[in-house]
Amino acid sequence: MSIMRSADRRARQRLSPQERTDAILAAAAGAFTSTTYDQVSVSGVAVAAGASEALVYRYFENKSGLYTAVVREQLDRLAARQREAVAALRPGTSARDQVRVTIEAVLDHVRAVQAAWASPFFTGAYEPAAVQSLRRQYRQDFVASLTDQLQNPGYRRAHLAIVGFLGYLGAAAQQWVDDGCPDADRGPLVEAALGALQGALGDWGSLRPPA
Repeated sequence: MSIMRSADRRARQRLSPQERTDAILAAAAGAFTSTTYDQVSVSGVAVAAGASEALVYRYFENKSGLYTAVVREQLDRLAARQREAVAALRPGTSARDQVRVTIEAVLDHVRAVQAAWASPFFTGAYEPAAVQSLRRQYRQDFVASLTDQLQNPGYRRAHLAIVGFLGYLGAAAQQWVDDGCPDADRGPLVEAALGALQGALGDWGSLRPPA
């Protein structure tokens, strides 16, 4: 038994700090996906990560901090995916297609993770306040990214249309996840979300196409 423990300690030491952090975050993501926040234990995450509980606490202050880091990582990935999708569009692409690729990025993200906590629109009963702040910040940044594309930045109706669009997208994306992310529903969901924004805006001309 002592030989095995020594081997475990040596294996842990082979990982760089970044590798260790990544391993802990991956294990935590799996734990938060398989059960609710209040049921996850730091000791369980440590076992899954091949680390000691004390080592997890060396990198993360507590379970709340660990969960916040896991959610932040996912939201950062989503935001980066959306930026890359828009940047890949050709100059002169329509504003509608700009919004379309951001919607598709959200759906690709929630399908890849298949967990409610990874969605920027999720609200969990046991979640730390810091995590809800992260989600709010993501949504605010998303609204701001579209508002910046308005032909008339002071057009209040357009701003409210964008805010309402995010609410629709969040509800529709969550329903899609609950239904198992069926491929047949992906296209209709994208079109419905685009229609919701267009109807609220009144005209796609309110948005500038990508430069």
